[in-house]
Amino acid sequence: MCATPVNSKSEEFLFRVKLSIEAVQITGEVVHFTLTASKQTSGSWVNSTQPPWVIQTSNSDCNIRIVRYFTEPDIITVLNGLWGNYVRQLTCTGESKQPSISVTILNMKHESEYGLAELRKVVPRSVMENEDYNYFVWMEFGSLSSNEIQSYTCEVPPIKDPFSVYWSLIKGIEYVDIEVHPVGCPDGKYGLLCDKNCTCKNGARCHGFNGACKCPPGWKGTACDTPKKEVSVTTTPSDPREIYTSANVTFHCKAYNVDVESVSLKFPNGSEKSVSGEKVLTAAISNIQAQDNGTYTCLVKDTGGDIWNGTLEFEIVNCPPNRKGAQCTETCDCTQGASCDRWAGCVCPPGWKGIRCETQCPAGKYGKDCRKSCNCLNGANCNHGDGKCKCTAGWYGRNCSKPCSRGRFGWVCQYACTCKNNATCNNEDGSCTCVSPWTGRNCDKYEPLLESLLSTGSVVLLFAIVMAILYKTQILACSAPDTSEEDKILFELRRMEQDLAQSLQPGWLRRWEKKSGHLTPGPLIGEGMFGQVRRAKLRTPEGELDVAAKTVRVEDSQSYRDFYREAAILVAVHEQNGNVRASNIVRLLGLIAKSREKYILLEYAPKGDLLGFLRSVKNRDGEVLHGNLLKYAVHISRALQELERLKIVHRDVAARNVLIIADNVAKLTDFGLARDVYATTQYVKTNNHGVEEFLPLKWMALESIETGEYTCESDVWSFGVLLWEIATLGNDPCFDDKVHLTFLQMVGILRQGIRMKRPPGCPEDLYRLMRACWRDVPATRPTPDGLEERLLQLMGALFPDEAIDMETAF
Repeated sequence: MCATPVNSKSEEFLFRVKLSIEAVQITGEVVHFTLTASKQTSGSWVNSTQPPWVIQTSNSDCNIRIVRYFTEPDIITVLNGLWGNYVRQLTCTGESKQPSISVTILNMKHESEYGLAELRKVVPRSVMENEDYNYFVWMEFGSLSSNEIQSYTCEVPPIKDPFSVYWSLIKGIEYVDIEVHPVGCPDGKYGLLCDKNCTCKNGARCHGFNGACKCPPGWKGTACDTPKKEVSVTTTPSDPREIYTSANVTFHCKAYNVDVESVSLKFPNGSEKSVSGEKVLTAAISNIQAQDNGTYTCLVKDTGGDIWNGTLEFEIVNCPPNRKGAQCTETCDCTQGASCDRWAGCVCPPGWKGIRCETQCPAGKYGKDCRKSCNCLNGANCNHGDGKCKCTAGWYGRNCSKPCSRGRFGWVCQYACTCKNNATCNNEDGSCTCVSPWTGRNCDKYEPLLESLLSTGSVVLLFAIVMAILYKTQILACSAPDTSEEDKILFELRRMEQDLAQSLQPGWLRRWEKKSGHLTPGPLIGEGMFGQVRRAKLRTPEGELDVAAKTVRVEDSQSYRDFYREAAILVAVHEQNGNVRASNIVRLLGLIAKSREKYILLEYAPKGDLLGFLRSVKNRDGEVLHGNLLKYAVHISRALQELERLKIVHRDVAARNVLIIADNVAKLTDFGLARDVYATTQYVKTNNHGVEEFLPLKWMALESIETGEYTCESDVWSFGVLLWEIATLGNDPCFDDKVHLTFLQMVGILRQGIRMKRPPGCPEDLYRLMRACWRDVPATRPTPDGLEERLLQLMGALFPDEAIDMETAF
């Protein structure tokens, strides 16, 4: 019993122990700690001459008792917090037949005399008398399995007072799980740490727990070093799992420490094979079959005339690999790494079923043969193997039954709500349910009810009538000023984007106005249905500059709205950004808005847009993802950080709207005219309140398609599509193998959880980042600064030998 496997790797303990903890910080954010105890992760104390623990193991029933004592300040702080919250003993239970694990925290200053007496039985006196050791942790593992992974669940009492765990202030522990995996010591080692040398001789097996020797035939004694007269029958192969119908098996009849005269081996069918003067007789049987089953007897006659014998009961149990059935004529063809049993067929791992283990457990079921029922709530995913719940945004706990604390939302409650004025924050997506008279996304806009205005209604009506009369009689008409162009634009912007309008300082249009006579338009470099881009020369006091001059060529209200929106965004970015040269948003050089033909003047990008650049790379180098291409994605993530800081939404983040300037830096452009300046094949026409629009459907977030809402989070979704464009070197996005989709088709596909497939050759980590950008719940998508961080990590891992210039400015 308790015979653990022999492990060829030296960097392991006898058992590998994994500890998983879910806790709630005082902020309400949910954190997960995973600790694995192995020799690789345990530090220098493993090899210390005075290790800070005592280990006792039982000789027969695999019981382990560990007493660990601590002096590390961080751990003492944790133990103080647990002790103060009366978390002093944990009982961890596993499956019904598994014995429990107990964990007890002992405080030397407050422990009972009985507890101290028990401790003295285990811990050295020198340690007990050492004042540096105030806390001891006593762990008992009962009858650990030597060949199967065992999982345990620990119940933790409620936490009353928050306490520190390294960098976190914890206010609650949801669960503690322990997984014990038998690994085994290397040959010649034993003990829980695999740090003790076996004393076994002559090929004896050393017990992993206590070092006891299991002697081979012909030897006895504590170290198996005392000769023993004995006769044995063994086989090659010796492992019964490798002996099956049609295999080749060799039988060995051998005498140990006997003066042999003759050796005979009797077969089950009565035949016999003999040899004289030899201590070993071998007999090979090729293509062994069921009729070869039975008793094999080895008879040895010594020189004194005495007869020694040994027997072996031989039975073929298994079929050849991948075979089953009474005659081993059927094939298994198991999937999922399942084993093939002669009688049962495929023995599926937990989470799978079917003749070939080809079917995953249905929803709500998990475990061996899918017999167990999941207990996951609130849309959580149930792991079909072990039944553990993967909570959706807004929920936590063992079965995902607990909503985020007040003021928190999202996955693992990592986001702080922005709702104001006593509004209720949705724990899943952070949306606000306002209390009257507050409205707006964050419930920060005051809109009194009509009833509160009725008392003053007559006064307002009277005032309006008087004003109308005065105007009609020209008393006020002659003094009424004309509304300026800037005021008209601001009024229109407030209707569309309040935050953008508020970020503009008075006189913004006038400050950026250039004289139309100073612009010399040149060749056409871009054209769409409603607009053009020309390379042009702009005369400035410093000399002539190459610029990209964007203009509206159709007198259309929507086109002019887009023109001024883009102009306003660029002005807001440049006036609120202290270093516009370091920006990853295309640089604004001026506006011409007073003339009939209106222009936005931007820095000229000689390398063109990113989409054209990607396609030229594909044509030149084949489909190879270079680190310098991901560099452009990093640049655009920084552009999104700038927009987020200014509360500005781009609405059309795509490779076609990224320019590569002279210094090989990517800059985001086209805040309003993108759908006009470029060919409209990548846009889908829609009618919004009587106004026809062309929208970039395959780049749009789900919520933008359904409700027309655009946010920084919807820009992150589009950024994920941009990453897909980079990974495919400029392919046109396609969903479910369809390139042309309607709005309804797109919503249906996305609502089913279908996303664009992983491009050929795309690294798994990069595709995982794309999928994170395409999550249904906006609040659970990566932030722009998080995108930059993950991209830089990816580049370091994927292209460690590439010298990648990460400059963002010229």
